[in-house]
Amino acid sequence: MKSITKNKAAYHDHQIDKTYDVGMVLKWHEVKAIKMSHVNIKDAVVQLTDKELWIINMDVPLYARTSPVLAPWYQPKWRRKLLITKIELRKIASALDKSGTILIPLEVFISKRGLIKLTIGVGKLMRKVEKKQILKEKDMKRQMDRDIKSLK
Repeated sequence: MKSITKNKAAYHDHQIDKTYDVGMVLKWHEVKAIKMSHVNIKDAVVQLTDKELWIINMDVPLYARTSPVLAPWYQPKWRRKLLITKIELRKIASALDKSGTILIPLEVFISKRGLIKLTIGVGKLMRKVEKKQILKEKDMKRQMDRDIKSLK
């Protein structure tokens, strides 16, 4: 599994409860662009509409060696369909019924079989107070580790 890009802000701003690995429906020039790490999922959003998952606002620029004549209609941020099993889709739909729960794209990677996959997370937006509390806990743990290390 080779990671192409991660959405670090999503881990910082959201509390992720469950993750799913899903496939994507892509054109040939999108696949080449993604494999060259020309993709941005920072502003992307995953939506569940009509029992299908869609990723919206994922930026995949046109592959450098693709002629604009071959893809005059291409838009880098159009919506792309995500491929997931029906069982997992039902689980996601039931999780989204709870208030405040959202789907967040977390990572784009290449699977062992060479397929481009997306990791999505089901989670909630953290409040500023919760983020500060987590940072304080990490800082305290780091300081305790330093103190223990200096005693040895």
